[in-house]
Amino acid sequence: MALTIGPAVRDALASGGSVVALESAVITHGLPRPAALEAVRRQWEACEKASTTPAVVAVFDGQLRVGLRLDECAVLAGRADAVKVSPWNLAAAMVRPGFGGTTVAATIIAASKAGIRVISTGGIGGVHPGDGQDVSADLTELSRRPVAVVCAGPKSTLNAVATLERLETLGVPVIGWRSGLLAGFLATSAGLRLPMRADSVEELAGLLRRHWDLGGAGVVVSQSLPGDLALPLSELTAEQAGAERGPGRTPAELARLQARLGDRVIQANTSLLERNAVLAAGLAAALVPHG
Repeated sequence: MALTIGPAVRDALASGGSVVALESAVITHGLPRPAALEAVRRQWEACEKASTTPAVVAVFDGQLRVGLRLDECAVLAGRADAVKVSPWNLAAAMVRPGFGGTTVAATIIAASKAGIRVISTGGIGGVHPGDGQDVSADLTELSRRPVAVVCAGPKSTLNAVATLERLETLGVPVIGWRSGLLAGFLATSAGLRLPMRADSVEELAGLLRRHWDLGGAGVVVSQSLPGDLALPLSELTAEQAGAERGPGRTPAELARLQARLGDRVIQANTSLLERNAVLAAGLAAALVPHG
């Protein structure tokens, strides 16, 4: 089969329980190994605390897996040959090297095929600074599949204005969680106003159901970091040196950001991943039909 669902996730889906998909590019390309595994553990525990099953998505041993165990996440983090998996190289990654961390776009594909509606991540991809031609596949997949991606906004190295405009063009709503401003990934805010906000998981779930009932596809749920955890927006200017393009660009930019700002970037990233998992778990539970 093209997709393998782990036993815990399969049982939760079969029984009508709530499930949250977790992307794994953060394990292979987003954070140093110890921090990445700590972030996964904290996301995992946040889901379980809300009686929601965490489903880590990755390419593992030649399979597209939905529901890695924590020990398998550790194996993935230790694979030097693991690739960053997006829709364009998903099939190839399953053949060689057979291990990879899934981006939001690839996680959307796997989650949608498995019947999971809610995904939790750090920041989504988007439009890079420059001529506007370097655009993440995250946006394309959001326009195709009915899922909700809970995130801290576009990654801080991106053009937030262009990303928000592209999402609008693609028909992807961006809903602010208890805020009328777009989250700024590692910063509290990107300084851009959003037309929609939700102040309770019930209100948020209602917006999603209405969107999907009308035939809509993906939705972005933007959750800001509080001021005591966030970094100043002025310190998070795009890391342009090297001018990479393609799949290696964002990891290279974030690595330079970490080198420049130190452990504060890792701490903020880990915190936002945990906070997004808390919200995603509550949302997934609210979306489960009752009675």
